[in-house]
Amino acid sequence: MKKLKRALAALAASAVIFSMAGCADTRYAMTYNNGEKVNAGVYIYNLYTEMSYELTMSYYTTGTAAIDLDSDKDGKKLRDYLVEEARKTTKEFAAITYEFEKLGLTLTDEELGTISDSVKNVWEQSGELLEEEGVSKESVRQVFRAQTMRTRLFDYFYAADGKEAVSDDDVKKYVEDNYIRYKTLRITKSDAEDAAEKDNENKENEATRDEFLAKAEGLTYDEFDAVIDEYNAYAQAKLEEETSAEEDTADDGTVGPVMGEETATEVEAPEEEAPAEETEDSAGLEEEAVLDEAGDSVDISELVTADEDAAESDTNPNETMYNFGEMTDETKETSTGKLAAFINGLEVNKATAYEDDSFYYIVIKGDVTENSAKYATDNHDSLLQSMKGDEFQAKIDSWIDEIGITENSDAIKKYTAQAVYDKQNDFYSKQS
Repeated sequence: MKKLKRALAALAASAVIFSMAGCADTRYAMTYNNGEKVNAGVYIYNLYTEMSYELTMSYYTTGTAAIDLDSDKDGKKLRDYLVEEARKTTKEFAAITYEFEKLGLTLTDEELGTISDSVKNVWEQSGELLEEEGVSKESVRQVFRAQTMRTRLFDYFYAADGKEAVSDDDVKKYVEDNYIRYKTLRITKSDAEDAAEKDNENKENEATRDEFLAKAEGLTYDEFDAVIDEYNAYAQAKLEEETSAEEDTADDGTVGPVMGEETATEVEAPEEEAPAEETEDSAGLEEEAVLDEAGDSVDISELVTADEDAAESDTNPNETMYNFGEMTDETKETSTGKLAAFINGLEVNKATAYEDDSFYYIVIKGDVTENSAKYATDNHDSLLQSMKGDEFQAKIDSWIDEIGITENSDAIKKYTAQAVYDKQNDFYSKQS
């Protein structure tokens, strides 16, 4: 009898242990809609993606791909911020998947092929690391499927044949209500350390600006291109002259002359990179316009890919269309915001001087209505995102509430930012 009791006790104990182990199942991160599960790999991949972004930004700003998880990010510790963003993205994954299937939508063969190609590329580049992190190839596929579903859902509501379609006239009106159209020529101010040298160079730079401003007097917006072309030729010739002088003096061992600042300037054009010394607060308008259009902070630490509607016009490389109406309060306080406000207040077709801490400008404002129809057509998709992005996000948030998401706390506690970061470091240490 005692042996039987001990055997039964052992069975009971093993059952408890098995039950406890079942409660700590970390193969899924969330459940929704009464039992549907989101793979833990989807959550880990979202956390990995957020962290990879921060590491990339760290490399761009400091030259080192390293982050301090206890540093501040939007008023939180970075480690907590990363987890919060990954949780949010994973909930959106579930909501988008649910709504897409609820509406009876399906992905096309072409879309599925693009997804397969994307997964293949990711896996070829990072598959070994992702497996170390606990992410399967199938989880990556599910993430890419959901991203495609998101695009399709947006179109389901707002495309030309959508349930809440936005007309071409509405897009054109949005451009006219929010955008400024301009051309600008800028000359970089001196960064010489010697005060007298700096003052002399800036006097020369200012005189050059005033000389070309006089040439622009009375010209129309379209005619201003001739001034830009003339300045480009002048700056290029001066650069070549001073470069040659530096080479000549270097040959006889003497110190070459300091290059005039105007030779190192460029006409403002969105595709050109800013000089290395420029900061977010001193860069030209087109550079921060790119950041604004991405919908994120304009801080250099949050560098993002440019939206098409922040880029230069297809018809004229000297022209920029900038979404002035959608500037954030933060951007308005930067030199970019102040420059945009200055341009917005200008009279059309009148070249005007402007300066900030970093540049001397000649700016001219164009009539946005003359370009709004073409611009709306050429940049329709990105403009639609600007117009309806917040509204669509509100829909996603409502779907999240609708499907009753429950987080698996065991998985969230296990797959921390520290765990993902350490595995990346360990992986690359082994590789090196």
